[in-house]
Amino acid sequence: MRQTRIHRSGPPLVALACLALGGHPGQAQSLPAPPAPWVSVPPEAPAAGWEPVPDVATLPAEYLPPPANRNPAELAILPREGKPIENVGIYGIGGGVNFGSDLPNSGVFTGRVGYKLNETLAVSLRPSVIFGNRDVLGRYNGQTSFQLPLTLDLFRRSVVSPYLGGGIATNTYSTGQTNAMLTGGVDLNISHNVTLGFNVNYVFLPDGVTFDALQAMTLLYLKF
Repeated sequence: MRQTRIHRSGPPLVALACLALGGHPGQAQSLPAPPAPWVSVPPEAPAAGWEPVPDVATLPAEYLPPPANRNPAELAILPREGKPIENVGIYGIGGGVNFGSDLPNSGVFTGRVGYKLNETLAVSLRPSVIFGNRDVLGRYNGQTSFQLPLTLDLFRRSVVSPYLGGGIATNTYSTGQTNAMLTGGVDLNISHNVTLGFNVNYVFLPDGVTFDALQAMTLLYLKF
């Protein structure tokens, strides 16, 4: 006859399972509730754009920068930043004496209009009117001649400023013609506004004039 054996470890295993589930044996256990579904959130409204402020003084105090706490006496002794702006023009007016081996000493009215290229260079127009002249026969007359050279001025800030250039000369020796000329000279800047100048001019005279084409001037003019 077949016998049935009962496994004695059954009840203890059921008890352990109930304890693991946080309950007691013989008591029904419920499963945890499922998580709530996702809830859609509407998007936030976009931020307002920048608004121009016509007057800074109308802003609230929290938007204003803190006031500068500087002593006026301290500000007065602070060095200036940057170089002072220099006038780019050169203007002068004066007179002198024109002389040459075949010319009588004559008075000269001269001027200067220049432009400063940089710290050391400038260009200048140097017109001169020469009073008193001599004709092609060597006779002195009261006519005037005119010279207009354009020069490149070197070391314009120095006490000694040489220059050279060329231009035109009109009615030299009373010929009534306009001829080319070369010039070179030096300016002695006695002060900021007073200049003593000396130059030598060579005039390309027309055919038939045998007088010396080399002339010189001593000038004193005010510069401003």
